[in-house]
Amino acid sequence: MAGLAGPALAHPHVFIDTRVEVMLDAQNRATGLRISWTYDDLYSLSIVGDMGLDPDWDGKLTADEEARLSGFDMNWDAGFAGDTYALIAEQELALSAPAEWSASYAAGKITSVHVRTFEAPVPLGAEPLIVQVYDPGYYTAYTIAFDPVVTGGAGCVAEAYAPDLGAADAALQAALAEYTPDIDLEMEFPAVGKNFAEEVRVTCAAP
Repeated sequence: MAGLAGPALAHPHVFIDTRVEVMLDAQNRATGLRISWTYDDLYSLSIVGDMGLDPDWDGKLTADEEARLSGFDMNWDAGFAGDTYALIAEQELALSAPAEWSASYAAGKITSVHVRTFEAPVPLGAEPLIVQVYDPGYYTAYTIAFDPVVTGGAGCVAEAYAPDLGAADAALQAALAEYTPDIDLEMEFPAVGKNFAEEVRVTCAAP
């Protein structure tokens, strides 16, 4: 099964730097998330080229081109979780479909922003609200490359945490070892993305 190591290295294909903003109300209840995705240079270039934007290749978009770019990644299939997961005490919280989206292009990279809200405000305290970013199929790799932000509320802090990459790699190799050589890994790649998930934890001081 050593031959599977080569195809495995083809994953992930897209790399995204992520910013997570947690929005709170005056009662320290989480009302939603503002998620920012900055795509890698190669993927950004392919999107700009495919959409016929920036024809003079000066690295800048006109207002019309930016409006056309906005929402390019928001046409989600039914059931797609948006590669963003919110939990408290290991219980997953439902998030709305994306809204208030925008996109920009600078320094050769596309950045898109969208908002997702909770069904009802989520009270926060010592038990952290956890926001994880990952693609289950590990086609896309997400990195929390910016300091997480808390907007609103009082006495709340957000911290980013990285996974145990050694354990994640071991789990990936164990999953790949179960495949036979006739399996097309590009079509049947194991759902190991959660093992590579980076996360933000938000806690609030007791009132």
